Amino acid sequence: MKIAQGLYEGVDVAGDTVGLITYMRTDGVTMAGEAVAEARQVIGGLHGERYVPKSPRAYSSKVKNAQEAHEAIRPVDFSRRTAKGLGTNAERLYDLVWRRTVASQMVDATGTTTTV
Repeated sequence: MKIAQGLYEGVDVAGDTVGLITYMRTDGVTMAGEAVAEARQVIGGLHGERYVPKSPRAYSSKVKNAQEAHEAIRPVDFSRRTAKGLGTNAERLYDLVWRRTVASQMVDATGTTTTV
């Protein structure tokens, strides 16, 4: 949480303090419409349009007591692919948040299961 708090409060980027993730003390699963649109644009640019679902994916919490006052933990700017130079743990945490958020807006994985 300390590392996440640092990513939320902001890090020095070219002389400016920039927050890299949204508020992390939440169990909310929804994302702002602008964030969903940006994630879909990044997915199309990185992987191709076949990985972008026809309509945006929306999630809801199954927990009755969920505190959803804040949106899901996500990158503030999806074009910032990495958090290089912030230290291994901060880089790894940012990478996890970025990957999971982007994956949440991609088409379902397909595969084959063989039972022997």
